[in-house]
Amino acid sequence: MRGSLGRRFHREWILVTALILTVTALCSQFSMLSRFSFALYDVAVSYTQERQPDPDIAIVVIDDKSLAQIGFWPWERSVHANLLTSLRNARAVGFDILFTDADPHDPLVDQKLAQAIERNGKVVLANFLTGPGQQLPVNPIAKLAQAARALGFINIVPDSDGMVRRIRLTAPQDSTQQHFALSMLAVGGDTATSASLTARSKEQPYLIPYVGAPLTFPMMSYSDVLFGRIPASYFDNKYVLIGAWGTGMGDRFPTPDSTGAIDNMSGVEILANVLQSTREGNWITEPGKMAHTLISLVPVLLLLIAIRQLSPRRVLLATLVALLLVLAGSLLMLALGNYWITPVAAMSGIALTYPVWSWRTQEMALNQMSWEMSELNREYPLLRAEMALADTPQKFHLSLNERIMELRFALNRVRSLRQFISDSFNAIPDPALVFDANHQLTLWTSSAKRYMASLGDLALTEGLPVQTLLNAIIPDAPTCRELAAAIEHPERTLSGQTPETGNSAAAWIHAEEGFEVRDRAGNDLLLKSMPTYTAGRRRSGYILNLIDISALRQAERKRDDTLRFISHDMRAPQNSILALIDLQADAERALPTNELLQRVSHLSERTIGLVEDFVQFTRAEKADIEFVPLNLSDLLQDAINELWVDSRTRNIPIVSNITPLCAFIKGDQSLLMRCLGNLLDNAFKYSADNTTVTCSLTSAGDFWEVSIRDEGCGISEQDQQHLFTLFTRVGAAREQDPGGLGLGLVFVKTVVTRHHGDIRVQSAPGHGSTFIIRLPKDEVEESAGPSL
Repeated sequence: MRGSLGRRFHREWILVTALILTVTALCSQFSMLSRFSFALYDVAVSYTQERQPDPDIAIVVIDDKSLAQIGFWPWERSVHANLLTSLRNARAVGFDILFTDADPHDPLVDQKLAQAIERNGKVVLANFLTGPGQQLPVNPIAKLAQAARALGFINIVPDSDGMVRRIRLTAPQDSTQQHFALSMLAVGGDTATSASLTARSKEQPYLIPYVGAPLTFPMMSYSDVLFGRIPASYFDNKYVLIGAWGTGMGDRFPTPDSTGAIDNMSGVEILANVLQSTREGNWITEPGKMAHTLISLVPVLLLLIAIRQLSPRRVLLATLVALLLVLAGSLLMLALGNYWITPVAAMSGIALTYPVWSWRTQEMALNQMSWEMSELNREYPLLRAEMALADTPQKFHLSLNERIMELRFALNRVRSLRQFISDSFNAIPDPALVFDANHQLTLWTSSAKRYMASLGDLALTEGLPVQTLLNAIIPDAPTCRELAAAIEHPERTLSGQTPETGNSAAAWIHAEEGFEVRDRAGNDLLLKSMPTYTAGRRRSGYILNLIDISALRQAERKRDDTLRFISHDMRAPQNSILALIDLQADAERALPTNELLQRVSHLSERTIGLVEDFVQFTRAEKADIEFVPLNLSDLLQDAINELWVDSRTRNIPIVSNITPLCAFIKGDQSLLMRCLGNLLDNAFKYSADNTTVTCSLTSAGDFWEVSIRDEGCGISEQDQQHLFTLFTRVGAAREQDPGGLGLGLVFVKTVVTRHHGDIRVQSAPGHGSTFIIRLPKDEVEESAGPSL
């Protein structure tokens, strides 16, 4: 992996962050997605703003019924004067009718209306702001304007999609020009609210929290009020709005709540909604552009910070969660605080984060894959199977599918290498264990598993500490601690700074020679620790080899014992011969010739016997055995016959109890004959004259048992433990020691063992000895039976 990968990742993240934040800021500043914002606001308002119309607000409409009863529009202004008589006790009366022109037929009618307005004293007339920046008011005629208690503009400026969502309560350039609703409040006596809203005139327009769909406010027909069908007391202490509603009359506007209605909302009903919101002070406010930009950037930036540590799937999940949280936050602010922060800019930035980040990270990953593939292809192939895949040239503009296929080929190479290494590792005959940098077990060979199972105390598991492993193998606690310290801190060990000793032998564990210990099973082990490294040459751990050198040490001990005993026992008769020769040179001490020859002959025969015993033992131990069918009864009888002369000479009869005539086994005839002969010879050697040797052959299940019992001096229980040990002779300190290398019984045990049998002894001092050997039956010959 290239060293600049981390820096490139950081650089890509900075570029993506800058791009996303820039797009988010532009969306919030320039209303690029205003239609989506308006649509989302309309839906949010419909679910969060639920109110009842103010009962103190009454709307008198000039509807089709009034036109039919009073006459065609425009009516004489005396009709309005008569209406004001019925509204004399209203808190304020507002005409959503522009009286900008005098009556062309009867100027006295205007005077009559002016007098009625003046008598009422609570009438607000509408004007209209026009010109650049809405600075020029279009007022009613002078008579009516002077008679009115106040004037108020009724301008309604729709949003870019034609929907009426917001309203200004004062003129943009002149705060003295108040909205119709503020004038109504001032006339109605609510001067504090009017003054407070006038002081905030420089703020941006207010969002209107509509009470509901069109016709939510109760509307009374103009003719019903004029003709007294609605009592005048109904309007006592109410704000009364008078406006047009009839077909083809007045102005109608789409509002957020009129989307699903049959008709749009009339201007007078919009004024009623504005008036109620002004009275209640529950306007829906928005942050300024700069504040909105900062608020929109915060969730986007938090998401961008989070995606650095997340996988692609979690980035997608985090993006969805962020979208839901931003949307839910906007809805909660609107529902609980009448504060609308459009989430469109933030949601746009959040929605853009996932594809842009995925694109950049995918490009970075694919380029890195191409680079890694080219580096892998340049490496020397370890296996011949790799060479077919090692010729792919370096390409940085492959499609995703091509790069995936290239990765698949590379992974196949890695799998082949991994399998090759795994098979090679498991093929190591000696136990090998791999530890990580924290000294915990990560990998082991099958031979290591079998070895630990043989000890029986500890099962190999991943994460096993090296100290625990050594404690299970080595019984010596100080050596175990010293080795663990040497393995875990090789730098201190090699510099002679181990915790327990200044010059520790545990340092050898890091050398080629290794460090030799004895395990709990008594095996000789050679421990070696070899460090492992990553591709970047950083130390990743070490391999601990446990080499069983028990056979080597046993061979060395056997060689030493062989040399020691043979050099002693074989040199003794030769030295005696040399001493006789020196003695014979002295005429005064010279022996007679016959006696000299007899002694030299005896010593020479003894030397030849020792050599013969050693050769026969070596053959029994190493030679290949050709297993052929044999009759054990005949072998035992032949061995007895060979000792007939000694039996008669020493008067030691051999009692033979060979019951079966045919006792078939498989084996080597010469080795078995010498084995039986050695047992009989031992019985004669350690028996006194005029005693008896008993031989018997019996069946014992799947085995034949041969027992040879003498009446000699017997063997103590302590000596029985070393009876079959090489070069160990029992009873060597007795006066009548027959001599020898101690190979006879070892030869017998070796032959019996190699014939898949066993040998045991029953003896006690002064009560003779019984040697019992068991050899497996030849089932084929046994089933065939004797032939005629």
